[in-house]
Amino acid sequence: MVQQQFPLPEMGDEFNPFFQSAFSVSAVIFGFQDKRIKVLLVKRSREPFINQFALPAGLVYPNVVIEDRINGIIQQATGTSHFYKKQIRAFADPTRHPMGRVISIGYYSFVNVNDCKLNSKDSIHTSSWCDLGMIPHLAFDHNEIVEAAHRRLLAKMSSQLAGLELLPDKFTLKMVQELYEASLGHELDKRNFRRKLLSQEILIETGEQQSPWEESGKAPLLYILDKPKYEQMKADGHQFLLF
Repeated sequence: MVQQQFPLPEMGDEFNPFFQSAFSVSAVIFGFQDKRIKVLLVKRSREPFINQFALPAGLVYPNVVIEDRINGIIQQATGTSHFYKKQIRAFADPTRHPMGRVISIGYYSFVNVNDCKLNSKDSIHTSSWCDLGMIPHLAFDHNEIVEAAHRRLLAKMSSQLAGLELLPDKFTLKMVQELYEASLGHELDKRNFRRKLLSQEILIETGEQQSPWEESGKAPLLYILDKPKYEQMKADGHQFLLF
């Protein structure tokens, strides 16, 4: 296959096609609520794709650092500065944006839903949580970005204790299992999952119990993650195989 040849850019050539692309960032913001994985969507208030749902996203202007831009977008969309984020990859199909070539750097983020303060209907964008399994047709190529983020989440969970940022700081073993089941899309054996989870020896009992507790029986214990030990084990290459 013969590659098409383009003229090399030269200094001072402001209109060279090499410099006529734009950059944006797009965020797949995951939450966990009612035993379901959620994705934060916004309804666009202007063209292109006016009134259509999309991911929180925005152009990156030439004088703005990409990391600063994505941090600002996530914080604006969620109303909190407490979040975890990780880059997915670049989405660079030349036709992904109807106004020209816009290369988007995709990220996924974990937030605790209870920490979020979503935009009201009086704001520029109306934002809302949507079940991961019920994402509508989104603007641009944002469905593809959601799918890539979900694949990355599953890959991370296959070897790490991923997604605890979606839970409260103090959590039960049941909450962790429900999080994994919601991500995987199927149930896990309770005894086997908890045995594997506790065998990692990275959870610390707080001595507290879940409250309020309205079910019959003893209220479950609350745990916290031993973050220094967990990070050291990851650095040592330990595999957290829970399913």
